[in-house]
Amino acid sequence: MTMTIAERIAALPVAVNTAKPFSGQLAQEKPGDRAASTGSPSTDITDISTLRTSLYAVDNSEYSKDSAVNKQWRKMNTLNILDVLDGKADTSNLTLSATEIEKRLQQDGLLDEVSDADFNMLKFEWSGISFGADTTNPLSDSDKFRKNVDYLASRYAAMADRIKNTYAGTQQKEQLERLDRLYQDTLERTASEYANLVGDMLDKYGVSGEREKIYQSYKNSVNELSDAYMDFLHQNSGFTKLEGTKDAWLLKDDEYIAQGLRNQDILSGSSSVSKANGDYTLRDLEILGQYTSSLSAMEAKSNIYNMSEEQIGLELSMVAMKTDALVKKGNGSTMLNVTLEAALNGFMNAFLDQFDRKLSAGRTQARTAYDLQGHAGLDRKSVWSVYNKTMESYRLSGDAIHAMTKGAEYGKERYLDKMNKKGMQDIYRYKNGGAYWNQFFGNSAGMKATGYDTRGSIYGQRMMDWLDFTSSLEAGQIPHINLSFKPGGSRTMADAGNWLNVNA
Repeated sequence: MTMTIAERIAALPVAVNTAKPFSGQLAQEKPGDRAASTGSPSTDITDISTLRTSLYAVDNSEYSKDSAVNKQWRKMNTLNILDVLDGKADTSNLTLSATEIEKRLQQDGLLDEVSDADFNMLKFEWSGISFGADTTNPLSDSDKFRKNVDYLASRYAAMADRIKNTYAGTQQKEQLERLDRLYQDTLERTASEYANLVGDMLDKYGVSGEREKIYQSYKNSVNELSDAYMDFLHQNSGFTKLEGTKDAWLLKDDEYIAQGLRNQDILSGSSSVSKANGDYTLRDLEILGQYTSSLSAMEAKSNIYNMSEEQIGLELSMVAMKTDALVKKGNGSTMLNVTLEAALNGFMNAFLDQFDRKLSAGRTQARTAYDLQGHAGLDRKSVWSVYNKTMESYRLSGDAIHAMTKGAEYGKERYLDKMNKKGMQDIYRYKNGGAYWNQFFGNSAGMKATGYDTRGSIYGQRMMDWLDFTSSLEAGQIPHINLSFKPGGSRTMADAGNWLNVNA
């Protein structure tokens, strides 16, 4: 009687681990250890094993010669399960070291073909390109959009070039059509994911009708980037400088060539091009995703038990000042700027509406008069009072840090005045919100220019965040929007001191 595969697997002997304990040491890379990127990927090989945070190449570090050797090892040792069960599988390559595989590749090169295994690997890698909405802040990784788009376009261009250099006639046509189907499926899926993700957030903030624009802009922009990469390959056939070297076998590894393309940073050059057809540019799309995701993250962190109206007003003003700077200095299109301003207005109302709903739900569920007072309704007049005071200072000075300082001084004063009024201390958000204002300016005169401590205070954190944001704008990078107000970036307190000395 013929045994099923499951039965044959069950009948196999139990495996015994005969490997010696690992005795090596893992060295953590320090900033500055890695050489600066050049026109082509590094050809230094270290070890067959690499540490990864994800199964997908798009989520991991650069593809090097080490990666290419590892890939060939995996291809050489891809086994058919039936051959394994029948004892016919060739496992002779399993024991080869990275050095041995590299020598074989240098001697024999890669096969002149694009195999099913190549397409299967490409399909798997492209399946890792996604914009999932399974987290509160799905675009919190500031590089996610750029990595996804650049990986898709560069791999497509490199594989198409490899096929053209390998086949001719009908065979070339069939292979290119197979690649194009896979590419179009991935492009369609990721365009829909991104459009739905960003479109949902914009809809929530009252900006409708952008979903289709984002979808079409994404597809058109990625196609243009793919074309730009293919044009580069056509005009710079020897850009890797590997021809005639012992590593010439890498020229047939499309994934290695794709990494070389990404090192050219063509994305930066094509992402800010103004479009006459009404599309968002790649830079627009990236900024829009970061911006809406940051708004969503800020809304999610709202806490009715410790955020007073004065705190809300100040933080909303910081969002407004960042949006203003982004519109004026972000190098986005006019269409993007209109969308950002509309989203800001919708967000502020949505933020307050949600906050009020949470308080209302708390009153509905209250069992005591104390709990009822604890969830007292939102006083929007107090929110807008601090917001308007801050924005008035910003309009007059054009200085966000100065405006934040004046707004915070006013907000803290208003908060303390309220706390002297009957019943205010029974409202949960006021009873618990004192820590925000007590810690805002710190406890010592760390900076003579203002008399406020920047070391560890909320004031210092906001200052560093603003400096990081504006420096990214000035550098032409994708802005570090960070509306959640968590300290970030590479700015230091010395930077803050320099800024205060100049702007005080």
